[in-house]
Amino acid sequence: MAFQAPNSRQDVQSRKILEDLLLKKQMLLKQGVMPTLSQTSINAPVMPQPPSMTPEQQQIIIMQRNAQNLIANSNTFYITTDSTFGNHILPVIPRLENMACIKRKHLEEYLEDIEVFENPKVELEQYPTKPHIASHMLHTMQASYGDVQGKLIADLGCGCGVLSFGAAMLGAGTVVGYDVDPDALEIWSNNCAELEMTACEAVLCDLTQGFPSNAFPKKFDTVIMNPPFGTKRKGIDMEFLQMALHLAKTAVYSLHKTSTRDHVLAKAEKWGAKGQVLAELRYDLPASYRFHKKQSVDIEVDFIRFSFPKDKCLKSKS
Repeated sequence: MAFQAPNSRQDVQSRKILEDLLLKKQMLLKQGVMPTLSQTSINAPVMPQPPSMTPEQQQIIIMQRNAQNLIANSNTFYITTDSTFGNHILPVIPRLENMACIKRKHLEEYLEDIEVFENPKVELEQYPTKPHIASHMLHTMQASYGDVQGKLIADLGCGCGVLSFGAAMLGAGTVVGYDVDPDALEIWSNNCAELEMTACEAVLCDLTQGFPSNAFPKKFDTVIMNPPFGTKRKGIDMEFLQMALHLAKTAVYSLHKTSTRDHVLAKAEKWGAKGQVLAELRYDLPASYRFHKKQSVDIEVDFIRFSFPKDKCLKSKS
């Protein structure tokens, strides 16, 4: 938008400024401070002197230049709105097509705005993935292995969508979230609309019932999940892992209790995958349920990447 047209009052002020400039110039010429035309080189162009500005006008110009520099070097869309001094530039939403290279801390900040469970369900072990942990997981997946940008990704037990939308922000081609809880998927859908995500879809289904044996084998490049740990239903974490390995073509990224590490890695090897512990985390579980006596509990959790040996991958493609 253009600046607002000056009014008659501003015209009078401008004329006064020009008159003052002319008087000052004449005084400087008399004192011999400024060179006259005869003293100036013929080849040197005579540049017109800009009119002087008030401190307020100078501050406006500085603000606008800073805003333009911010736009050019940022990962954010901007809009302009009218203000008392002309154009005012405001940040709006992340510029998602360029976000594959954003810093981890910025990703965490975006994820903090995602709505999570108000009334988590005990039987489903609904603990939202913390933005701090989710950002570390996703950034490692992309920066170290290139398993996010441009990939077809499944998020098993997607809940409110922290991992789904984080992957989309890092440039995933398409993200499909799966969850058994319609209330969770309603929050997921609201978050998706709020963030204006176009590369995310959600499916209501019970993963523990499995897909037909010939459905979606190795159809996803990457699978991410924060599955139930199995405290309410023993073995459900392994059911999630088995399904993830069935769906993934390249890698599965998952969180599991450190106390079950040997069992998890052994099961994965039995199912044709190799597990690598990328990090040992302390998962802070807040007092989400009435029976929780402590405000929060730290649980030791492994962040594991499961991949497939090359010979296994060749067999699955043939």
